[in-house]
Amino acid sequence: MAILVGTTIGAGIFGLPYTIARIGFLPGLFYLLILGGLILLLNLLYGEVILRTPGDHQLTGYGQVYLGKKGRHLATLALFISLYGALLAYLVKIGEFLALILNLPHHLVFSLLFFFLASMALFFGLKAVSQIELVLVILIIAFMSLIGLVGAKSVLGTNLSLVDLTLPSLTLPYGVLLFALTGTSSIPEMEEVLRQEPQKLKKAILLGTLIPILIYLFFLLLVVGISGLQTSEDAITGLLPFLSSWIVKLGAGLGVLTMGTSFLALGYVLREVWHRDFKLPKFTSLSLACLPPLILLLAGAKSFITILEITGALTGGLVGILIIFLHQKAKQAGSLEPAYQIKIPTAIYWLLTLVFLLGMLSPFF
Repeated sequence: MAILVGTTIGAGIFGLPYTIARIGFLPGLFYLLILGGLILLLNLLYGEVILRTPGDHQLTGYGQVYLGKKGRHLATLALFISLYGALLAYLVKIGEFLALILNLPHHLVFSLLFFFLASMALFFGLKAVSQIELVLVILIIAFMSLIGLVGAKSVLGTNLSLVDLTLPSLTLPYGVLLFALTGTSSIPEMEEVLRQEPQKLKKAILLGTLIPILIYLFFLLLVVGISGLQTSEDAITGLLPFLSSWIVKLGAGLGVLTMGTSFLALGYVLREVWHRDFKLPKFTSLSLACLPPLILLLAGAKSFITILEITGALTGGLVGILIIFLHQKAKQAGSLEPAYQIKIPTAIYWLLTLVFLLGMLSPFF
């Protein structure tokens, strides 16, 4: 459960309040619950695929096993969009948070400085230790509790009653919510941990998916309730007019720590994909892992929300469709008896596929 919670909660939490403030808290709550339920279903379907399949794989491997080269290519495309999109989002927002903490305006300079240091760390083999993800989640919860204690009196009912169902506000939360809710990549690791007790995997997935939803709900209630339509794209800087600057800077520091470790972890994964799977030299692999986000940043990709929205919608759509087809194939061709089974009518499979296909178009409205 802790593995899934730690993987799910990350930079996406900082983008949620802005998107929900645009559409309104109550419609946003509906969005969160519907997409949260959809992600829960997908996580359970993926868990069943893993239990039906011998050997240890990631999504690309399961795509190869059940859907051949097309499945592997689709999973690889989703992986690259997800990783590069996340790295770009981290690069943008870390620079802005560092500028806020140091009271300096040159956030691009701080983004470049962080990029240089992170690239050096990746070149020498340093990667973020995945075990600290759960510690960071605990720190985020503690920070939210601090905001609740200090800022509860600033929560206004009028900020929570605003509603805007026009485009683009209506489609804005989709991709950002998918970005924030998705922790699919950790489910194979969960199965490995519970291999001697596979009957516990369903409960671990259930709890590991629901806990982030509850944490997001609490965070949204606080931030949107305090700052309303003044909610910033990163949720933190928009609190400056309402809370003490030291609290806001504490949140920014936590954001830097969360996204910095994630940048190292994902950068390491990308470096290894290019090095091990594509057989490229170490320096070339590092360049291909790090330079594309830098080039996009310098080319003008500076909107944290837009990056999360496009990355979440495209990746979530591709992964969702892939898992739906994997589950159908695994039920027919899987050689192992799973500890649990999810039974879905064929019409629901197609309905879910349509939802993901339409969702992939949402950032372009």
